[in-house]
Amino acid sequence: MNAKNILLFCIIGFVVTVLQSCEDDNGSEDFGNNQINEWILDMMETYYLWNEKIPSETDKNLFPADYFESLIYKEEDKFSWIQENFTELMESLVGIDTEPGYDFNLYALTDKSPRLVGGFITYVKPNSPAAATNLRRGQYFTHINGKEVNEENYRTLLDELNQPHKLTVVDLEKETKQDISFQLVKYEENPLLLDSIYNFDDRKVGYLVYNFFSDDPGDGSLKYAKQLNDVFGKFKARGINELVLDLRYNYGGSLSTATKMSSMISNCSTTDVFLHLQYNRLLNQYYEQVDGSDYNKLYFVNSIESEAINQLGLTTIYVLVTNRTASASEIVINGLKPYATVVLVGLTTYGKPFGSVTFYEEDEEKQQYNKWGMQPIVVRFTNSLNNADYLDGFQPDVESNEVDDVPFKQLGDINEKMLRDALIKMGINKSWFSESTLRSGKSAFGKPIWSSADRKPVRRNTYINDIKL
Repeated sequence: MNAKNILLFCIIGFVVTVLQSCEDDNGSEDFGNNQINEWILDMMETYYLWNEKIPSETDKNLFPADYFESLIYKEEDKFSWIQENFTELMESLVGIDTEPGYDFNLYALTDKSPRLVGGFITYVKPNSPAAATNLRRGQYFTHINGKEVNEENYRTLLDELNQPHKLTVVDLEKETKQDISFQLVKYEENPLLLDSIYNFDDRKVGYLVYNFFSDDPGDGSLKYAKQLNDVFGKFKARGINELVLDLRYNYGGSLSTATKMSSMISNCSTTDVFLHLQYNRLLNQYYEQVDGSDYNKLYFVNSIESEAINQLGLTTIYVLVTNRTASASEIVINGLKPYATVVLVGLTTYGKPFGSVTFYEEDEEKQQYNKWGMQPIVVRFTNSLNNADYLDGFQPDVESNEVDDVPFKQLGDINEKMLRDALIKMGINKSWFSESTLRSGKSAFGKPIWSSADRKPVRRNTYINDIKL
């Protein structure tokens, strides 16, 4: 086995993607589960954070997914996974999926067993098949292909969303119900969903909805990172003095992008430590020998290629969070905490300070027989103060749940529940807001029981570039 070129490092919160080559002396004609499992074991014994917990005796005749599972240290690892097609995995990391183009959370609608379940549309992706329909944020569906969704059948019915399908959609504002059909396409999502600037008397507030972290769609162009820098350039030119960063639906993504964003927000320099990376004992020794005592330090940045970072220099930031806020999103929060006051508005975050590596077969001939991609946890992330105590998630400073205002206001509307609560927390006078929304109380829906982000394991992951072995 010959380890080569780690190109992407993913956090499950962090996914790191590694190009890997596996030499097989038996030849491709004999390539089967045993050879694939040998490759899996080799990677796990070298990179897995809990490699010392791998069983000494393993059954290499198992199906690769079962074999991988047999190696996992289940007392601490609920994040590592494997899947059969590494190409689909890598595309998902940068926001490319075959999908209709809508995002949703599932909530229980009734108390009577089996409870009925509704899928509340959180946002519709621009230029997607869903965007060409009447589907809008705040509507919710009750049926999939004519079948009513409840707590007993929802997991089975959700599988039908992987094909062309029909939803029965309720619009509370219009008091209508309609069937909407959806096709699926290979869709390239831009993580930048919305940015706005609000003027409140002497306050200028920037607002950014950012739904995953990615520098680009996998083509090396850095176009998403540069677009993000342009948004911060606009914020800087307009002189904003407050920022609301909306990460409520952000499941993670590129550590490189998370570092860039954190650098844009803060007043930190390239000599300030953003994160520490902690590997297994074997890798820690190797990296320290090769790179010296600073091997595990990641610093803030001041440029994207030759383009200077547009830095706001804020010492307070307001972040909208939910239980879907994971991985790289939590890295931004944790990495900024030593340098700024980070005010969290929403629900408790997911809780994932770990990172994983995507391994796949680099040799194109061997890829005919081994298309597996796997993400074992290989690293733990701490901030500059060596803190990473959020395995149970970050608790909000202000509890806020968007379903307390049903139907949802549109994202960017200052009367939208979570944005409004953040603005009030920062001291914006309540006279700016609709009196009816200020009177809203808690809904009966509580926290979502499932979301569209749960449909793929790469969600709640983040990847890092240019790690070398």
